[in-house]
Amino acid sequence: MSRFTARLLAAGTALVLAGSALAQTTPQPDQAPGGQASGGQAPAGGGDSGGLILPGAISSGSSVAAPQQAPMPSGPAAGPAAGPTAGPALGPSAGPRQAPAAQAPIAGPATGPAAPSGAPAASKVGTVTGNWQVGPQVYTDGSFKLCEAQASFDNGLALVFLALPVPQAEQQAKKLPPKIINLVIGVPGANMPPGQGPAIKLKLDGKLEQTRGSQVIQPNAIMTGFDPMDANFMKALPAANKLEITSPNDTATFVLKGGTKAFKDLNACFDQAMAGKLQLPTPPPAIPPAFAALLMDAGLKDAHPLPVDKMSPQERPGDFAWAIQKDVIGSLRSVGLKPEAGDLEKIMQNYLDSLSKGCQGTYTPTKGKLEKLLQIDMQTGSASCKTDKGEFYANLILYLTKDRQLFIISHEAPVASKAVADNAGNAIAGVLRKKANEPPPAQGAQQQPAQGPRPAAGPRKQQ
Repeated sequence: MSRFTARLLAAGTALVLAGSALAQTTPQPDQAPGGQASGGQAPAGGGDSGGLILPGAISSGSSVAAPQQAPMPSGPAAGPAAGPTAGPALGPSAGPRQAPAAQAPIAGPATGPAAPSGAPAASKVGTVTGNWQVGPQVYTDGSFKLCEAQASFDNGLALVFLALPVPQAEQQAKKLPPKIINLVIGVPGANMPPGQGPAIKLKLDGKLEQTRGSQVIQPNAIMTGFDPMDANFMKALPAANKLEITSPNDTATFVLKGGTKAFKDLNACFDQAMAGKLQLPTPPPAIPPAFAALLMDAGLKDAHPLPVDKMSPQERPGDFAWAIQKDVIGSLRSVGLKPEAGDLEKIMQNYLDSLSKGCQGTYTPTKGKLEKLLQIDMQTGSASCKTDKGEFYANLILYLTKDRQLFIISHEAPVASKAVADNAGNAIAGVLRKKANEPPPAQGAQQQPAQGPRPAAGPRKQQ
């Protein structure tokens, strides 16, 4: 990969549209749930290479809309239904290590009222229903990611224990064990806003306790991490009878029936995976099949997916990404818009204006005409940044669905590959135009749902 392309992958500029009208696609990458920095923030503009940097995080203010989950124009190819996945955080001692939100398996029956503060909202003591399920997850490139043990409880909640590997360099630098344990609490129906959650107190059998930060990784799931340096707590956890979880809003108690065997199986899963002796599940697609079909319809048969789930949030070019030839990086990101964001023409202008902040040189934007199609509004454009260290270019497609979901498709490249980026963007725009002008399916008619990456939990080992 060239230095140009590597710089194009650095997405550190935050985008703010129409006075806080956008929802975040991912939690802020520079803060761990405990409030401590979990990794270096990518520079906000230009950097030493002077390249154009497209935003990888979309910032919001006081009010947000629901992100992602909107289909592309109906027809043979539907759009991605899954949003971005969160990458591994860098500091387990600062808070829970990131587990991909779209792949955190949350089971359990739906509950009644939502928990407004993102806390467990079931005061009843919960007992395991059914069996613990233990199995590995993999990245989209097929490599091992983590092992999980999950169970549903009769108080309407669910627990998922995640065993994640700690990089060798981090083990040595921070004197950490080879794995850490995170906990995901499933609160079906909670509808929590994503981002940093409340402080959570974890107590084992009414004795040992820790207070940890938390992070809302899904509307119905909040994640925290156990302190790996607390040897007494970590030793007692597998044999604990009860786990009490307290937040500012409520307390939930879980009877961990079968937990000892579940932790034994979880540790065995982790150890065998790290030793290369565990059969791993089939990896999820790096690009949703429906969107991959759209790339094929656009003639981009040479595009190959990039494993964004292994990139840090600062490096991700989008929710999904692909490469064409050597230096052209394509990406798709999506976000929900509030009505006050305005029409697509205003959104496009604000987007182009925001990109200028990432250019430490001569910035040149272009904007095509607003196209009001049958199913979507679409507008194409471009942006280039010329400095004494090179010129960078991005072909852009923005389209807005009827339910206010914004999709941004970009192809970034050094100026020498401008024609390749334009050809790719123009081909995709042509396919979108055709599909968006087809009448949508009649109400009540069955429509094939959009397919995003499926959970990569693989086969379960039941206790």
